[in-house]
Amino acid sequence: MNQFGDSQSAGAEFFFRVADRLQMDSCLTAVSKEGKSLVLVSPSGELLDHFGAAFIRRLKQNLVNTPVEVFMPPDSEVMLERFNKLLSSLSLDVATQTRKDMPPESVWVVHDANALGSYEIELLTRLVHQFPGAGISTVLMFTSDANPETSICNQGKQFVSWVLEMPTPEQKLSTIQQARKNGNEEAAVQFFNRLSKDAAKQVGKVSKETSGTKASKPAGNPSAQPAKSAVKKPASNRKLWPWILIVSGLLAISVGVAAMLHPEVVKQFASDLNTLFDSKTYEPKVKAKTKVELPADKPAEATGGPTIVKGELPEPVAIGPTSTATAAPAVVEPVAASLPPVPVTPPKETPVPAKVERVITELPEGAVQGRLWLKGLPEDSFVLQHGTFDSLKQARAAMKDKEWLANARVVPVFTEGKDEAEFALVTGPFRTKDRAQNTLARLKLSGSVKVEPSANMYKQALQPKAKP
Repeated sequence: MNQFGDSQSAGAEFFFRVADRLQMDSCLTAVSKEGKSLVLVSPSGELLDHFGAAFIRRLKQNLVNTPVEVFMPPDSEVMLERFNKLLSSLSLDVATQTRKDMPPESVWVVHDANALGSYEIELLTRLVHQFPGAGISTVLMFTSDANPETSICNQGKQFVSWVLEMPTPEQKLSTIQQARKNGNEEAAVQFFNRLSKDAAKQVGKVSKETSGTKASKPAGNPSAQPAKSAVKKPASNRKLWPWILIVSGLLAISVGVAAMLHPEVVKQFASDLNTLFDSKTYEPKVKAKTKVELPADKPAEATGGPTIVKGELPEPVAIGPTSTATAAPAVVEPVAASLPPVPVTPPKETPVPAKVERVITELPEGAVQGRLWLKGLPEDSFVLQHGTFDSLKQARAAMKDKEWLANARVVPVFTEGKDEAEFALVTGPFRTKDRAQNTLARLKLSGSVKVEPSANMYKQALQPKAKP
């Protein structure tokens, strides 16, 4: 990343307004001649890269013998360690002594400072403010609509700020016309196209956040509109009740007049109601024994069987194939009470197989910390995956003697169908995929190193749920 702002990769510089040109000259003087630090803030990443690269390019031209180093957010720990080592070699009087009208000993450029934690930013700015004798000047580049330079510059006079603004349509047209005269029209048009795409992307993010806020508003804090509707409902009910009472009264009067004019209809209606209620509540009684009685003077020949006497049961009559008479049906008394009780065999209980719980090995502390680090990254960022290993020990052993893996994190990687996790070495984050690929090409890493979205890596780091 030290190639950022090199003269070899220099492009055309476009200034939309005179104030930007004057601001750049003022900031160059403050950093290169007075040893101060700069906070550069822009609402667009493309705009920040353009003016940031132009500023670093001019700064390197003014400070030929001063090293200008560019750090990414993953290098923050290395940067703070170097600052501490530098302070350890100086006495307290020298470290706290103010350097007036002296160029810095070294310039540190922190690109994409938004990715730094608030604690790291506060610690770095305090070191620069409290120990100006160390001769370290910093350039912090922020992409934000807010102004973080306000809180940083309030700590002292060691920092100066430069807040960039998006160009208006008139300023774009004027810049393109000026670039046409200088022979840079195509470069100007391409720059403004990239700037428009970046602005549209920022607007999309803001609209998504706004829609999410509106969707969650009724759940936590009801808006005024539902409150108004809740107030209107009782008012509408109060207006409706008098009409209901009036209509009910008219209906009752009409029914009473009809009953007086047609009393027979009322009686018929009442009898129908009684019949209806009686049919619903009537339950026939069940007799325990059934007996059939026939007249005693009737001869047996009339029925084709023996005479049935009250209180007695007839014997069954066998009817042969040549019999022409029809036998009367025999009524048999229930014999369920005389039968012995049949033992009921309880159903056999089917043994329920015990649930086999999956044995899941707990993750090492280093892998858990790596997963938490992944969770805190922006969803649209990218990381570099430098291979996977069977154990945490093997992953850490692979980091030795490799400068590009000095700040690597070990994160777990779960594969479908396996309970045990593998361990991957990950560096980053990078704000865009192009920056990650540029880092891959600059370090000349092997083809096994892959660019992965941070969100995908975090999903792979989550332990799969046990299937029932």
